Amino acid sequence: TERWNNRYIQNEDEDDDDFQRRQKIFEENFGEAARDDDTWMCKSVLMDDNVAQLFGRDVRSKKEFPDTAVNLKCAIAIARHAKDPLAELCYAWSVASDAGTFGTGMLYLNIHPLQRLLPKNVLLKSFERVLCGAVADVGVDINAACSYDHLHGLLQFVPGLGPRKASQLRQTLNRSGEMVESRKYLLKQRLMGPTVYNNAVAFLRIRGPDLPDLHPLDDTRLHPDVYIKNTWAKKIAIDALEKEDDNRDDHHHHLLEVMRNSKRQVELLYNQTKDEWESEYGNTFQVNIWDPRRNVPDDRWQDKVEELDLEAFAERIEENGMGKWLTQFLMIKWEFRLPFQDPRKPMEPLTGDKLFRLITGESDTTLRPGYEVTGKVTKNGDFGSRLKLEGDIDGFIPLRNLADEHVQTPEDIVSAGQVITATITEVKKDHICIDLSLKMEDFRRHPSSWERPKTLPPLDQYFDKSAAKSIEMEKNAEREVHLAKLERTMNNARNNGDGNHEPEESRKGKVSRRACVHPAFRNLRHDEVEKELREGGDALVG
Repeated sequence: TERWNNRYIQNEDEDDDDFQRRQKIFEENFGEAARDDDTWMCKSVLMDDNVAQLFGRDVRSKKEFPDTAVNLKCAIAIARHAKDPLAELCYAWSVASDAGTFGTGMLYLNIHPLQRLLPKNVLLKSFERVLCGAVADVGVDINAACSYDHLHGLLQFVPGLGPRKASQLRQTLNRSGEMVESRKYLLKQRLMGPTVYNNAVAFLRIRGPDLPDLHPLDDTRLHPDVYIKNTWAKKIAIDALEKEDDNRDDHHHHLLEVMRNSKRQVELLYNQTKDEWESEYGNTFQVNIWDPRRNVPDDRWQDKVEELDLEAFAERIEENGMGKWLTQFLMIKWEFRLPFQDPRKPMEPLTGDKLFRLITGESDTTLRPGYEVTGKVTKNGDFGSRLKLEGDIDGFIPLRNLADEHVQTPEDIVSAGQVITATITEVKKDHICIDLSLKMEDFRRHPSSWERPKTLPPLDQYFDKSAAKSIEMEKNAEREVHLAKLERTMNNARNNGDGNHEPEESRKGKVSRRACVHPAFRNLRHDEVEKELREGGDALVG
């Protein structure tokens, strides 16, 4: 940002040639924007970098960017993921393991808290099915997928292709150096067989400014059977425009005119819906949830294609023994209006659960009301005590929750620098903060009495409630012993006037247990640690 704002200012250590060269580079990269007088403002958003971290340490990044640092590779992958997350996931799938299994890198992604319970082959098959469905819904720009390495993974999920045919198609196009100029080109150049073409062509998008003779419907979900083999789309467009069929092969202008008419109608309906909503509810209209297919009734459509009785047209064709075409006719109408509409919603800033998990690394599985956490008191105020928990998470104990009885000031219970264990009462994810309690009644509450977070998977019908109850009773008995010791410690601290000391006799033989989430962490006494170090020799990995 600083370089952009100072692009017209020559640095002290920069001669005239370097300054002119820097200005030329800016103009080449940014065009007219580089000559604009407005200050460039960059908006930053937080993103989950799990997929990007896979790329940064994967063989893909070493092949694509061999001399680039890992952090820069991750930054490139984050930008790609923000622009097209589906393409980046398909790219991650395209790497095969030593056993020849594709997609094993995606097993490191945390999609669901219970995914570790599934066999790996079942999880990979589910990933593959979801990616196939998503690619079919979105479509694939075949020219872009064959031109860029990070987009070629989309081709293998196109229905009818698969990894082998997709790789062969890409290699053939790269060797020829030509672009696919139309869907007919795939058959004409024998890039696909008739069966593969029939299955896959409706999911392949032909687009680009360098294709002046592009068929208007080659970038839609319509199969060529309805506008090339059979000219139903042309017939519907001509009837909608109330023109005569001149039987010319060049009917693109009719299709384009109908599509422009339907596009203007969509824009008109959007503006009308927005104005009606804002007049009733104020400036709260959400573009992301407006879907003309669902939110606009049929009687409000006034484009030319809506005036046609497609049901009667389909019945007449069926009576003539030419098959059932109503579904395709309705699809033609909607592709005129919304050609290859992307069902995905625009990227929104992370909030709530996703933002909390991204910043802290915690979720409702690890932090939830009723759990005990350990933290260090950082400050006492008029309204309570502030803590710093493990993971650098802020905690707060309101004055009313510092003890069961009435408390005048927090210093009566805790002091700055003291390490204490408290019970979570509320996780405020929007504020990245946790409310805690030192009340004994909260410590003694049964875990099942706390409200279960809605983000956790619901308990199924086979959950053994009786076994869970018996386990909870055993834990409650252990907790009562622990709380009794804790209560004696607090009483001794009050009697001694110091909350950080305990009689030396009661400390002998005890282990000060810490809460640590590291998988290799263990609570050990000093003599046990020394013994392990001696037995480990000169080098010990722990």
